[in-house]
Amino acid sequence: MAKQKKKIKLKKGFQLGCIVILVLLSYMYFTKQEDGIDLPLFHENEKKEQKEKEERERIEKENAYNACINKPFSEEELTEELASKKQVINSTINNNHYKVSVYYEDIKTGFTYTYKPETVYYGASLIKLVDALYLINQAMDGNIDLEKETIVYKEEYKKAYSSGMKMHQFGEAVSLKNLILYAISVSDNSAHMMLYDYIGREKLRAFGQSLGAKNILTAGTDKFGNQSAKDTNLYLKEAYRIITENEEYGPFLKEIMDNNVRNSFNTQGIKIYHKYGACDPYYYHDIGLNLEEHPYAISILTLHENSNYQEVVQNIHQQIIELQNLFYQTRENNCHVEIYGN
Repeated sequence: MAKQKKKIKLKKGFQLGCIVILVLLSYMYFTKQEDGIDLPLFHENEKKEQKEKEERERIEKENAYNACINKPFSEEELTEELASKKQVINSTINNNHYKVSVYYEDIKTGFTYTYKPETVYYGASLIKLVDALYLINQAMDGNIDLEKETIVYKEEYKKAYSSGMKMHQFGEAVSLKNLILYAISVSDNSAHMMLYDYIGREKLRAFGQSLGAKNILTAGTDKFGNQSAKDTNLYLKEAYRIITENEEYGPFLKEIMDNNVRNSFNTQGIKIYHKYGACDPYYYHDIGLNLEEHPYAISILTLHENSNYQEVVQNIHQQIIELQNLFYQTRENNCHVEIYGN
């Protein structure tokens, strides 16, 4: 009997020992040891949650950084370096005796550089962009169909510098869409005359004023009229809105503004979607949009038609590019400190 009891005690002790060992193994299996080594299946859920948390924080900071980069510009941000760069552009214009007005605006932030922005010039073919904007807005509102609506080409509409309309005969019905194409892509004067009559002077003028323009078809019967750089900047921002927001007509407007007909901006890999205006012997203007990461509108109106207009536009535009690069370098540094710390 004594031996049997001893065996039972040994058996119970063995079982108890096994339980203790299993508990210890389980503890070691699912927890982290003092030496810092992760054993299999260590807190897999906690690891996953931690990674998800870190990813959320990364995305939140990235979004906050981007919001900081693109926030509206405040005059308090105008550092001495930025102010100095603006003064350099002024000096470039004055020292070279450029007869110009300039309006540059970073579209997302509202950061600007201007030089005599309200000086009034004969706008020449710049009015054709207003033709296009008016009619595209009418089409966007469902009032007209640019492809179905036509205008008959009459002999009275034939004008010089009308390479687009050379493909058509008198008496032929030409769609509004093709007329807009010719007016913008090759600055066709006949197309503008047809569109001007179709729209009507007062409607075209009222539309420009609705965008904020002050100098549009303000006097007389001339069908081209006056503009200022401040006015044309408003047209460009409307063009940008259509290009970036309207899936149906945005690509069309972008395509017809993508031309090199007297485009003095497209140098050194900088692409500008533009419309020029010119009238002998004085007026040459170029206005356009950069649609890259930091989009901007730029208007340069000049009295250099029969001289060095291309040099003038390119020199000023290059200085504007440098100003914008400096602005974003400053923004990036400040935003990085604000969001991520030193």
